[in-house]
Parts: sequence; C-alpha cells; structure tokens
Amino acid sequence: MPHRRNLLAIASSALLLGPMTLAHAQSDDFPSRPITLVAPFPAGSVTDAVTRVLANAVTKSLGKPVVVANKAGAQGTIGAAYVANAKPDGYTLLVGSSAMFVAQSLYKSLSYDPVTSFASVAGVGSTAMMFLVPVSSPLRTTADLAKAAKRATPPVSVAYGSGSGQIAVALFATVSESRPIAVSYRGIPQALTDLIGGQVQVAVVDIGNGLAQVNASKARALAVSSSKRYAGAPDVPTLQEAFPRASGALETIIGIQAPAGTPEAIVQKLDTAFQQAVGSTEVRAYFQALNTSVLSLSSKELDSRIRVDNPRWESLMKKAGIEPQ
Repeated sequence: MPHRRNLLAIASSALLLGPMTLAHAQSDDFPSRPITLVAPFPAGSVTDAVTRVLANAVTKSLGKPVVVANKAGAQGTIGAAYVANAKPDGYTLLVGSSAMFVAQSLYKSLSYDPVTSFASVAGVGSTAMMFLVPVSSPLRTTADLAKAAKRATPPVSVAYGSGSGQIAVALFATVSESRPIAVSYRGIPQALTDLIGGQVQVAVVDIGNGLAQVNASKARALAVSSSKRYAGAPDVPTLQEAFPRASGALETIIGIQAPAGTPEAIVQKLDTAFQQAVGSTEVRAYFQALNTSVLSLSSKELDSRIRVDNPRWESLMKKAGIEPQ
C-alpha cells in the first residue's frame, strides 16, 4: 500500500512538473524557427522602417530569421489583434505604440485588451507628432491654423494616419477652440500623399516623416507635439508655445510586445536581443536618420512605463473630447 502511494505521488509530481519542464525545454532551444515581427502600420511609415531595421539586427543576435509582416489598419488595432490572438510562444511579436496601448478609449469594441492581452518585451524608441502644411499654404503658424479653422468655409481639413495623430488633432482643436475636420487615413504615407496633392490642407505625422517632407521642400512645419523643441528642427515651436493649455508632452513610445502567457524565459531572451539591437551603432544611426529617439527599456521597465503613461494619455484624450468609435 505504501508502495502504491509512493507511485501515485511520483506520478502526480510528474504531471505537475510536466508543463514546467516543457516550458524550460521550449525556452532552452528558442528560437528554433523564424520569428514574425508585426508592423501594424503600412510600408513607408516610420513604424515599418523601425520594424525592418530591428528585424535585421535581432536576426544577427538570435541567429534565426526575423521576418516583417505588415498588418495595417484601424490605427494599429488590426495588427495588435493578430498578435494578441497568436500562440504565446515568442514567435509572433508586435511593434506597438502609445496610442495603441489605450485603444479601448478609441474603440468601443476590441477583440483584445490593449494591456492585459500582451506581455511587454522591450522598449526601443520614441517619437512625437508634427503639424505640416504644403509649402504653398498661406498658413505660417498654429495661430494662423486656429484662425482658419474657426472661420473657413468649408472647414480646414487635417489628416492623420495614426492614433497619436488623431489625439494630436483633437487636442489642437480643443486648446485652440477651433473646429477643423479630422480626416482619417490607413497610414501616414497616405495622409502625406493627399497633403502634397492638395486633397487636405494640414497633416499631423510623426517627426521623421514630417522632416523628410520639410527637407525635400514639399511641406512646412508649424509645430511639434513634444514638451520641448526637437533638436533636429530647432526652429519649429511646440504646440504649447502657442497654446499653453496644451501643457505636457505628446510623445509616443515604441515597444515590442508578445501575446500574454509567453513564458518568462522566452520574454527575457527576446528582451536581451532587442536591447542588444538598439544598443548597436547600426540601429542607433538608422534611428537618427529616421528622426526617432532611441529609448531602451527592459521588459519590466516597458510594462511599468505603459501603466504609468496610459492614464495621462487617457486624460489627454478626454481633454481633447475624443469619444470611442
């Protein structure tokens, strides 16, 4: 009888240890096949460019291919939903951003939770938004834009192609007490195409894409959404310089996320690989060329930053009068 009880105890222990042993075995040989890095915005966006340079760098670090998949649309939520519902094994990752972390304040119905459906892997960068007009535009400042947005018939049209852009447009409308028409695009490249083509009068885009148009003499910058002037464009004022009520920064964190439930050992392997990537001279130079700041955050630091930043972003969205769609 004691012998039978011992056998049962051993069998029970094996059952309990089985999943743990399997998890360790999976993490020990991870990665054993290609990893997919999902860019939730279209080709030509800064997110896409950042994703591709990171994929190349992490491929070298892990010794296995990291491939990029563009799953754009609905301000990044299509790509986010795809990753949230993927198998939590570390082979499908998302390049997320601040507005995507508060997507429940933008959309009434989501198939995932923007925070709890993911495991934070690593923070890699940050950027801010820039208000642009074509070089032929009579608008020279955000004060000019506010006046036009109050009086123009038809109303001034302002394009955006990201959640951060949407929030920046709404914030501008609130602090300037104006009513521009916000025009949503699938991505920033499409918004810029229509700006340069004259279909819209203003576009709110990330600084990297904005400066590319400014340097090509296709557009003029009116303001940036950061708390202080951007070093790469020192002559461009912040939004709050013209409108003090727009206090604080509207800066977007770029972070790598895995599906919730991904084993901690795998998250840590990925964290180390992405930290090595953003620490490399190659990636830092590429980020600089994209006018994107390097922001190296560990898995725990990114998770903490998201939970601290989200209430402030949600407060900005309420201040801007954004209602979930």
